[in-house]
Amino acid sequence: MKTTKIILLLSIIAICTSLFAQNLDSLLNVADEIYDAKQYEEEFEILKKAETIAPNDFEIIWRLARVHFNLSDNTTDENVKSDNIYAGFDYAEMALEMDSYRAESHKWFGILIGRKGEIEGTKQKIINSYQVREHTLKAIEIDPGDDGNYHVMGQWHFKLADLSWVERTIAGIIYETPPKASFEDARDYFQKAIELDPDDIRNYVWLGKTFEKLDDKQSAENVFHQAIAKPTKSDSDIILQDEARELLKNK
Repeated sequence: MKTTKIILLLSIIAICTSLFAQNLDSLLNVADEIYDAKQYEEEFEILKKAETIAPNDFEIIWRLARVHFNLSDNTTDENVKSDNIYAGFDYAEMALEMDSYRAESHKWFGILIGRKGEIEGTKQKIINSYQVREHTLKAIEIDPGDDGNYHVMGQWHFKLADLSWVERTIAGIIYETPPKASFEDARDYFQKAIELDPDDIRNYVWLGKTFEKLDDKQSAENVFHQAIAKPTKSDSDIILQDEARELLKNK
């Protein structure tokens, strides 16, 4: 009789565990579908609900880092942008501690520590740039098919190559010199990102800005026109197309 009760209890536990996992998986599937549609505020609400069910689940944690980044990238409000970058970084740091063998851990840590550095000024941007490169290249090593990581490396090269002499001098005095970066490498990374995802507007805008730095005006114009011709899916896409139009006006 006692054995029967134990078996029954174990069966109930197994059923509850299965239902719990199914419910969580369903929420994550919905969150990913909404992410693909670039409905980031709705995705955030679903992930926060999932977090109440499983507060220490890796699959939820790294997605929260991602959605905070996208919320920061989907606004021109500097306070909203900053709040989401710091919140996203906290989740990215947790994800990396939980599983350092996953590409998602390295990708979002690299992205968010980079954005955090940009908020905190030239000194911190250069300090953080070493970790941006380290973690983004690790993400590429683990998952070479993710265009987002190549885009990050493109921005990494662009922004460091674009530091002014004054910024480099100040950074060198305060802490250390920036790592070597070039617009040529930025171009190659953005082109690789476009090869992997030809529909992402940000890749074209940044490639166009890189061509400008390389004094290839015709290629820059062509790429900006390509960016403007792409269908928009989010506020960030609209912001990017507006930027491309402004850059074309200044030619």
